[in-house]
Parts: sequence; C-alpha cells; structure tokens
Amino acid sequence: FAGQVALAQFAGYPQGFGVPVPWNSVDAQLSNGNSWYNALTFNLSKRFSKGFELLSSYTYSHSIDDSTDLQSPLEPQDSRFPFLERSNSDNDQRHRWVTSAVFQSPSAKSGDGALKHFVGDFALSPIVEFSSGRPYNVITGEDTRLDLGASQARPSVAASGTAGTTSSFIPGVVFVPARTCLGNSGQAFGGLGFAPPPAGCDGNLGRNRFVMPNFFQWDMRLSRAIPLGERLKLDLIADAFNLFNRTNIAAVNQLCDPTAGTTCFAGQPTAAYDARQFQFALKLSW
Repeated sequence: FAGQVALAQFAGYPQGFGVPVPWNSVDAQLSNGNSWYNALTFNLSKRFSKGFELLSSYTYSHSIDDSTDLQSPLEPQDSRFPFLERSNSDNDQRHRWVTSAVFQSPSAKSGDGALKHFVGDFALSPIVEFSSGRPYNVITGEDTRLDLGASQARPSVAASGTAGTTSSFIPGVVFVPARTCLGNSGQAFGGLGFAPPPAGCDGNLGRNRFVMPNFFQWDMRLSRAIPLGERLKLDLIADAFNLFNRTNIAAVNQLCDPTAGTTCFAGQPTAAYDARQFQFALKLSW
C-alpha cells in the first residue's frame, strides 16, 4: 500500500514492517463493556367492568452501550480504542406503545328479544403494538484495518455532493474509504497526501448510525362462548396476527464497501417479520 510505512511511523509502530500490526493474531476477550438505559413509562388501565377492559403502556427510552451482545465477543473497529464504539445500543427503541383491550357482549341468557341469541357471549380482543425501529451498523465487510477482523470495519462518510458510494436505501449519505488515521495516543494525524487513504485507517462513521423502519402490528381475537347444558361450554376462537398484513422489517443489508463501486445496498431490507396469519380453535370446558 502506498505510504503504508510512513503511516506506521506516524502511528508510532515499529518501523520497517509496513503494516500497523506486525503480528499474526492477538486475541483478547475482556468483560469491560458498558451500557446505560434510561426510560420513562406511562400506564393506563381499566379493570373489567360493563363488558370492557383496557391496558395501555407507553415507554420512552434510550439505550446506549459499547457492546450489546454479552454472549459472543464483539470486535471494536479499532481494538486499541474500544470506547469509540459507544453509541445507541442494538436494542435501542426510542418509543414503544402497546395497547390491549377486551370488549364483551352481554350473555345470551340475559336481555330481551331474539337478537341476544346472535350477538350474546361474544368477545373481541385487539392487541396493538407500535415501536421505533432499531439501529443497525454499516460495515465494509473487508479487513480495512488489517487486524484480521472485518465484523466492525466501517467506512467513512463525506459531505453531500462528494464523489463516493451511495445507497438508495440511505438517501443523502456518501460513503468513502476509511480515512481517520489514529496514532497509539488516540490523536488523528494526516497530511500525508495519500490518495486513496492507505489501509489501516478507521472509518469516521459511528456504530449503529442508522435506524430501521418503525414496527406496527395489530392482532385480533374474536371468540364466542356457547353453553352446552349446565356443565359444558364450547368456545369458538378465531385469531388474526398482523391483521393489516403490514411489512415489518426485521433485518437489513449492512454492507457498503466504498472501494467496490459507486453504489451499494446498505439499508436494503433482507428479512421481515411474519405476514398476516389466521388461527382457528375450539375449546371445550367442563
């Protein structure tokens, strides 16, 4: 790589190797991740009476960390400075609202007229959920730091109008090769005239910089209790999940390598939660 030796000198590494890390592999697993969670919660509830029950909850929260997954190692972009990974958590959902209710018609044994036999003993139970989208990370998918790992190597971003790589799924953002070169002291250095920037630099794009679309789902249950004598009762149940068949994005493409072309597909949906489903059941009680 052009200028790699000079880059290593500026970074404070031993001279003559030509790469920032002159060893084969160094693996260190530390339990030093940090997380912060703050939330404000509102609840509204009405106990069941007169055929109606309601429970509604809203949470405004902010989750920040530098390592979300505690079950598997998380590689920072620059292993010398893991604190630079501090950002919105993978699980950060700024808004979440869930409401459930039960509407029950009077019993067919009460009331007057023949209509009670058609509308009596019905129960309608909706569950509505709305939540903000979760953050996602954009990475290059390449070992741009030459540290034998590519899971957290991120590109840099440049001002709008700059020549670079763009994604139609993240409008207004221009990705360019990683160009933030840090010495062992943590100070950025430059002015070496590298074009393009040499391998071994960090991307200036922060972790979890972008957010997936919001989540909305409406589930519904309609049931009716049919008495069968004095001891038996038959419940007819119809469930609908994702009643309005909304496409809720579960995952997106995270890859954008500015050295591979002028376009990438970062942010493109790659998985979705379940589409509309119906479920029917019979329940016999005695």
